[in-house]
Amino acid sequence: MKRYKAAGLLLWVLLIASGCSLPGQSQDGGGQGQIPEEEQGDAQKNGQVNSAKDTETDKNTEEAKDMDVFAALFPDREDGSLVSGKEFRKLADALAANVPGRLTEITYTYRGQRISMEVLAGNREVREPFGKQEEQPEGHTESEPLEAVSGQSEYYDYLLYLPQGYDPEDSVTKWPVIYFFHGIGEKGDDLSKLTAYGIPKYIVNGGRPEAIVIAPQCPEDSHWADTDVEEGKLKLFIEENMEKYRIDPDRVYATGLSMGGRCTWKQALAMPDTFAAIAVVCGRTNSYDFSGILDLPVWMFHGAQDDTVAFSNVNRIVEEAYSQGYEYFKVTVYPYLSHDTWTTVYAREDLYDWLLSQNRAGRSK
Repeated sequence: MKRYKAAGLLLWVLLIASGCSLPGQSQDGGGQGQIPEEEQGDAQKNGQVNSAKDTETDKNTEEAKDMDVFAALFPDREDGSLVSGKEFRKLADALAANVPGRLTEITYTYRGQRISMEVLAGNREVREPFGKQEEQPEGHTESEPLEAVSGQSEYYDYLLYLPQGYDPEDSVTKWPVIYFFHGIGEKGDDLSKLTAYGIPKYIVNGGRPEAIVIAPQCPEDSHWADTDVEEGKLKLFIEENMEKYRIDPDRVYATGLSMGGRCTWKQALAMPDTFAAIAVVCGRTNSYDFSGILDLPVWMFHGAQDDTVAFSNVNRIVEEAYSQGYEYFKVTVYPYLSHDTWTTVYAREDLYDWLLSQNRAGRSK
């Protein structure tokens, strides 16, 4: 991978431009001597000017170092690849030396061969959850936002969230739906385990997405991605829900964490014409043939220090997607986080904004 370094050259140019002399050499090349009294005022002014120049030079040198780090963080133009997980940490530390606040995340947006990069230093602004209801009058009791649905589907038990305004008798209004696939620790037959992480936790904490949310639970003796059994069952489950709920077929989304992130990739590849967009949190894929979903918007989130799903996995996805001509995908990297990126990701409002802004009908535009 080609990385371009500019700081050395900029520093050299700055030193020349500042008019610095060599040690022991006077500015005019003459010998040392007492400055006449009438010239002391000018000398004092010159000293102030030189001091200002030195300060400006130091500032420019720091900025040059920062630009050097930014250049190293930028993807390779030839294959779209990013630096390694270890390198992310080193570069984040280097940038933090000259930038107030720790470098917390970098988001890359790929639109074909066009790449942009956004860097966040410091903490992300914390806002109220997306669509959170206002405080109700005293004495008002709100029904539980999540319903545990057991024994009503031949495929899975699941958690269900229906947004305010959803009317099962209204056959005209259609709603977007977000499928959430949990991690390996939430397998089994206890749906309450699903509220510990991801979108279910977001809803329990007061988030109110303007979408139906369906979170199926993987059986204890199975796996979302290591077996092909669940892929087929999930396909039938998703089709079943299209008949059961008032779902807009052009606004079906999928997201998942860890094992559920792998599931998200697997279902997207198995059902290439179903989803409007997907979000993958610390997940990898077993297949790198994206030819059937090159127009499917994807947002990936990964910790550079992940010791469960190594960052090299997501970097390979980036390289393969870039080389295959993927139309639009995003990658957010957390330089200091390990596997648990989901706590941060599913609390951020812009994830839901982004998902719900995508439409299957616009994928080919």
